[in-house]
Amino acid sequence: MSKKSVIDSWKKVKKQVDTFTKEYNVKDMQKVLSKKVNKLQKEITNSIDSDVTKVKKKITKEAKQIEQIIEGFINQEIKKAKAFVKEQKKELTKIQKKLEALTKKKKPVKKKKTTKKKVTKKKISKKVSKKKVTKKAPAKKKVTKKKVSKRTSKKSSK
Repeated sequence: MSKKSVIDSWKKVKKQVDTFTKEYNVKDMQKVLSKKVNKLQKEITNSIDSDVTKVKKKITKEAKQIEQIIEGFINQEIKKAKAFVKEQKKELTKIQKKLEALTKKKKPVKKKKTTKKKVTKKKISKKVSKKKVTKKAPAKKKVTKKKVSKRTSKKSSK
């Protein structure tokens, strides 16, 4: 492109801008645009705020539901545990009654009071004491009886 063509195109653009600004007041357009932008901004914030409140309500509602579910589950488990404990108590009382019955049957043996005798030390004399000789009894032989067969026992009985 040549210098002349650039300058001509520049002049055309300048004329178009000037005619546009003369036809339309730019300051008025700026005011209208800023009003529209402010209005849109308010609408967006309102919709976001309403969405946030809706989300908060949903979260609190769901939290309450979850709490109720958990509370119900915990109550069921507590009931099960209480039933188990009652059952165990019943078994323990049965066992305790059996033990008491067994101990009542056996009469306690009264211990006799024994008096302790005073042990006196004997003085050992220098004499040699006689040793006692003990004889062991000879071991007895085991005698086995012969088994009698049935045939011979029948014959002998007749």
